[in-house]
Amino acid sequence: MTRLLNALGADLAGPVATAADAERLISERRPDVALVDFSLRDGEPAHDLIDRLQDQGISVIVITGYEVVPLAPGKVEAILQKPVSAAHLIATVRQVTSR
Repeated sequence: MTRLLNALGADLAGPVATAADAERLISERRPDVALVDFSLRDGEPAHDLIDRLQDQGISVIVITGYEVVPLAPGKVEAILQKPVSAAHLIATVRQVTSR
């Protein structure tokens, strides 16, 4: 995903593997959109990170291998199931960033 987004000209500020690393990163530089795996390193759930990103007005796209993601409707901009095709990822990011 990183190579694909870089090739398309995205200015990336990651990846990171934990919520703590993500929070440090966004304290230095506010992204337009965050791509968040629902299960972070060592099985850390992303619920709190998603809440903090939302509180800061950062759009969230969740990427997951889970069939069911326990998030309230409207909590995130999109949920993409792994494996995510390049075309689907690009279309979703473009849609979210054009709002």
